[in-house]
Amino acid sequence: MKMNRDIVNRALYATGQNPLSDSDINEKNSNYQLCKSYYLATFLEALSEVEWVGGRKREKLLPTGRPIMRNQKYKFAYDMPFDCAKPIELQDNEFFIVEDRLILTDVQEAQLLYVSNGRTLRPVSVISMKLGEQPDMEYLTAGPPGTVPEITLYPGRPADIKDELPAEPSPTDDYPDYIELQYEAKFYEYIEKKLASKFAMKATEQPNLHSQMLQESLLVKSEAVDASRSSRAAKIKEDTWWTDEIGM
Repeated sequence: MKMNRDIVNRALYATGQNPLSDSDINEKNSNYQLCKSYYLATFLEALSEVEWVGGRKREKLLPTGRPIMRNQKYKFAYDMPFDCAKPIELQDNEFFIVEDRLILTDVQEAQLLYVSNGRTLRPVSVISMKLGEQPDMEYLTAGPPGTVPEITLYPGRPADIKDELPAEPSPTDDYPDYIELQYEAKFYEYIEKKLASKFAMKATEQPNLHSQMLQESLLVKSEAVDASRSSRAAKIKEDTWWTDEIGM
């Protein structure tokens, strides 16, 4: 994923700073490094705050493989998808809570609707047999560490299956572990205002400008929340009566 220079330059302009030029885009330029670090942090922060319509995904959850202290109120513990920025809801609006990137719920075979941050996983390993035992090869991809792996097999020679393998990130990407999804316009407006507020705090001596940019970002966020509000994440988990517990 590349840093959106149009957004960054508008945020810089709003705080009275010079925009990034083509000559600034190099690892030795301090302004570029500052914008690059702020951009990804702001990008991930914004995704975690609102149930953005763009970038939503639905995935079957995998039971956690981590040794955990189970919450006795819930029957199942699932790992949150590695690219999950904000969980939205389980199927049928079933109740869940989040603890340490775990989804705790009573739902068996849960599926989660969530906002994705576009993070990607690269192929983990290549398995091949000794010459003469097995002419083909199998390429495996798996989930993040600590999970029950979801494995994809690619039988055949690498030259024959090259188009099926996950694409390698471009060496020119600012953030090679992320791909940019199609988020709505409000999302990018929110990032621009949030970046401007951070630039005003970091690079200027104008606290009032920082407050102004922050207020503008909060207004955009409020509009985005209203626009994306639909079904909520879960119903309230009610305490059962003792008569229900014994079947009366």
